[in-house]
Amino acid sequence: MNKMAALLSGALLLGLFPALVAPTPAAAATSSPFTVDVSNLYRPVTHVASGSLYGLAEEGRPADDLIAPTHPKMFTQMAPDGQQLPNGETKPIGDALKVAPIAKRNGAEVTIRMPDIYPDFPYKWVSWDDWYAKVDKMVKARLDSGADNVYGYELWNEPDWTWDTNKAGAFNDGWTKTYNRIRTLDPDTKTIGPSISKYDSNFIKSFLTNARDTNTLPDIISWHELDGPKPIADHIANYRAIEKELGISPRPISINEYSTPAEEAVPGDLSQYIAQFERSGVDTATIAFWYRPGRLSNLITANGEKNGGWWLYKWYGDMNGQMAMTTPGNSSNLDGVASVNNDKNQVYTIFGGGNGNQNVVIKGLNALSGFSGTANVKLESTPWYGVDTAVSEPTTVFTGNVAIQNGQIVIPVTDMKASYGYRLTVTPGAQSDVTRYEAEKADVQQASVLSSDHASSNSYVGRIDNPDSYVQFTVNAPAAGNYNLTVGYANGGSSTSQQALSVNGAEATTLNYPATGGWLDSTDGSAVQQQIALKQGSNTIRFTKAGSGYAELDYVQLQQLGSFKQRVEAEDAKITGARVVNGSYASNGKFVGNIDNSDSSVAFTVNAPAAGTYKMDIGYANGTNATSTHTLTINGQSQDAVSYPTTGGWTANVPNFGTRQIVTVSVNLKQGENTIVLGKGNGYAELDYIEVYP
Repeated sequence: MNKMAALLSGALLLGLFPALVAPTPAAAATSSPFTVDVSNLYRPVTHVASGSLYGLAEEGRPADDLIAPTHPKMFTQMAPDGQQLPNGETKPIGDALKVAPIAKRNGAEVTIRMPDIYPDFPYKWVSWDDWYAKVDKMVKARLDSGADNVYGYELWNEPDWTWDTNKAGAFNDGWTKTYNRIRTLDPDTKTIGPSISKYDSNFIKSFLTNARDTNTLPDIISWHELDGPKPIADHIANYRAIEKELGISPRPISINEYSTPAEEAVPGDLSQYIAQFERSGVDTATIAFWYRPGRLSNLITANGEKNGGWWLYKWYGDMNGQMAMTTPGNSSNLDGVASVNNDKNQVYTIFGGGNGNQNVVIKGLNALSGFSGTANVKLESTPWYGVDTAVSEPTTVFTGNVAIQNGQIVIPVTDMKASYGYRLTVTPGAQSDVTRYEAEKADVQQASVLSSDHASSNSYVGRIDNPDSYVQFTVNAPAAGNYNLTVGYANGGSSTSQQALSVNGAEATTLNYPATGGWLDSTDGSAVQQQIALKQGSNTIRFTKAGSGYAELDYVQLQQLGSFKQRVEAEDAKITGARVVNGSYASNGKFVGNIDNSDSSVAFTVNAPAAGTYKMDIGYANGTNATSTHTLTINGQSQDAVSYPTTGGWTANVPNFGTRQIVTVSVNLKQGENTIVLGKGNGYAELDYIEVYP
């Protein structure tokens, strides 16, 4: 789909004013977790959803080292000698036969989208003689090319709205004529259709009935999924029922355009599409083309670098062996796919779409090789900072050893962001290099180890109720320095509870545990975070009863902070007189807009490791015609105003299309917690995030 012109026409009006898009409420915690059943291996790994529309432009665009790791199966590309001008191009680009060698050496096939031989979109029909001449030209070029990786001819694109019935007659008759014309010249290359813009059972049934009766059935059935992932499984089930009703043998399904403009390349969104395609048995699927050719449908930045979405597809490309059945959380968008390697001693799970604290359950491990007693798990995340923000590598969230009980493990995932993607790697046996420690394996005094399906490793420590009760973890730090400590807990009381936290016997600090709505025997837990300093080597972290209330402990998790850099999303700050707005070009898919009144402000909290001068990047958009400003206050002290040059539009005018920019200022911070407030100044500007570093 090539609709940038239509999107931009709306943006010209919206660009005069701040965005007025309503935010989407945060997803609630799941009442049942995302589940992987590794005893149910349902199909070989073929990376069905790893292709893209117009993802290849020409040699070197994109580079092979960006294509190959995603293990693409199929690309949908322009017709031979097509005259389309893909968005932003001054010449036709992406000819299927010219890029077929690129696809082949990277393990992929190409679909020839025949109507893209026309120069315009929507297509402008000339005559049947003209169309027949074009078909003859394209088929001859395909045969002369000798390419052996052509997936098929896509006879038309989105005929439900681009076929000119007045001039060309009914589409079903046009399909029959075109199909027969192709078959007189090429009896072997597969045909693909009808490629409607959205699933329509009446259209499909009429099309298949005509194709059956005229002996022109497509070899591959296709349509587009551009309205979100939720209906996909129902669409495929409905299609299979139509096949059966009409007595047609099952066709491979190609969803050769998927995702909305706002979802394109966003890991948390695309993981849900991949899950639907894999579980439903789709043969191929290609991400839609909304913005720029030659960028794997925006998995690559404008500068040819990997962004957060690329890493999700790289993880997908890493899968091998057999796909394992997954079940999404039943009250969340959390979904994904899993695979078991051929040796049956490694499980990969990629997932996303969940928000906050979620659980992942992997069951059926007793059906695999070597999984008994303990499994080692590694969790990684890939962020969404916007399509043109490079991500050099994923973040390792934690590694840990988890007890296997009744053939399954439970892994809490803390502080998920719905736009991020996640990968969980599970292998047999315990490893010594871990950053996540289970409470039941700690030194437990005057407290009880208890069991629950809601707890990490199915166990936790409760009844930490007495003055002499404690849970002491012995942890290993690879280097001396500051670490982020995540504490998994439950507080089934009605108010905040406290415990004392002591590191290596030093003076204790107080940890506050907000209520979680239940104890771990009946509901999922939550987590709190605290920065601590560790020495290199062995350290002790002790939790004791303190203050009011009660809390249960599930696990602790360490993440080395390394060189200081703190990124704070504007939507996570304290917002006054403004509001959170969805926008896929924004970091984490959200930003703060309507900072329009004299009392409007966004207050960020930053914890600095030492007093001194720092740089602060501010992600912003200014859709006015002149420089705008925000007031800047640090710890109550007024600073020079921050100036925002115009960016050519507001963040959400056109999703994924680059109106956010960055301005950098110097700030003086004290050691510890700092409050940085940006408020309404002259003109208008939207805020995406701040990032503070030395």
